Amino acid sequence: MPDNTVDRDSDELPRIGPAGEAIGLSPRMVRYLEVQGVVAAERGPGPRGHRHYPPGELALGKAAAQAMEAGHPTATLRALRTLAARRVADARGSGDPLAWFELLALAREVETARRADEGHPHHRPPGDREERRDGR
Repeated sequence: MPDNTVDRDSDELPRIGPAGEAIGLSPRMVRYLEVQGVVAAERGPGPRGHRHYPPGELALGKAAAQAMEAGHPTATLRALRTLAARRVADARGSGDPLAWFELLALAREVETARRADEGHPHHRPPGDREERRDGR
């Protein structure tokens, strides 16, 4: 894994408690997702090296929480994150501008959809079913 030392003012990024609140998970669950390779924290300077979570990791954490709630295991989420990192590395290494464009276009569409979903609190992502009133 890359060196995740925070190289900017770490006070700008939420630590594990506020990050967990933003994601909708306990700090213990956020740590678990980090250990599983689903999310990655940046570490603050100094011997304590507190965890700090950039916005992209918070978005991944929210999506991971929804995927786990839908029954997907963390191993699948970790594999998808690894696959995404590999595709980026391949695009960078290939020197093919079209491969890089494809990934940038995908990232842009994902970000646009995420922002639209945040603006609509009643929107439910695909696979996120509303519970029926009778409990089933």
